[in-house]
Amino acid sequence: MEFSVMTYNIHLGLDSDLETLAGIIGEADVVALQEVGNDWFEGAEGHQAQQLAKLSGLNHYRFAAARTVVPGSDPPEARSAPTAEDRPGWGVALLSRFPLGPWTRHRLPKRQDLQRCILSGTVVTPSGPVTVMVTHLSPCDADRMAQGGAVVRHAQTQASPLMVLGDLNAEREDPALEGLERFLVNASQDPMPSYPSAAPERAVDHIYVSSEMTVVGEAMPVPIMGSDHLPVMARLSL
Repeated sequence: MEFSVMTYNIHLGLDSDLETLAGIIGEADVVALQEVGNDWFEGAEGHQAQQLAKLSGLNHYRFAAARTVVPGSDPPEARSAPTAEDRPGWGVALLSRFPLGPWTRHRLPKRQDLQRCILSGTVVTPSGPVTVMVTHLSPCDADRMAQGGAVVRHAQTQASPLMVLGDLNAEREDPALEGLERFLVNASQDPMPSYPSAAPERAVDHIYVSSEMTVVGEAMPVPIMGSDHLPVMARLSL
């Protein structure tokens, strides 16, 4: 069975609108989103993952908050979200054309930057379940190094087949991705730049897969302007 996967930092919809973003992500079967809001104080209002699922036809979704807001703070002050369901929430989401099974949220190590997380979910494809990890690593070197190791340790506990998708704020040669490079296969042998979208210079949005999956179409940025990142899409065989 072949299916398409995408990772996309949507930047809270600040650069376009949810209708535009839904048209982009609706081209894939499984989509990992970063910088997604749930009643967040910036970007498109409401539960963005829920709205995008409805608009795109990817009817199955999960959202995990990494950050929430300090109650009563004005202007709003972000803090770590105690639970995945905290509202307002800023975090990551998983959308799928296939049904979704159990899921969890894991907070990543935090040193100097604000809180980030992993959303781990099961996509129930016609050929069997696939574990999907969605994450968004920090641009801060100290945080990203700790987070890269944490992602690998968590991935090693997950059932295969396995995918890790996200805005990793790092190119393949970054030391923070060294463990991930050894454990999984990057869906692009030579990732193309995806950020910033107006004039891409850095390949920071990645799709990693386990050996049970074959990369039929290498991960490539899609040249569509809907965010400050380009979406990156690959076609896989299971």
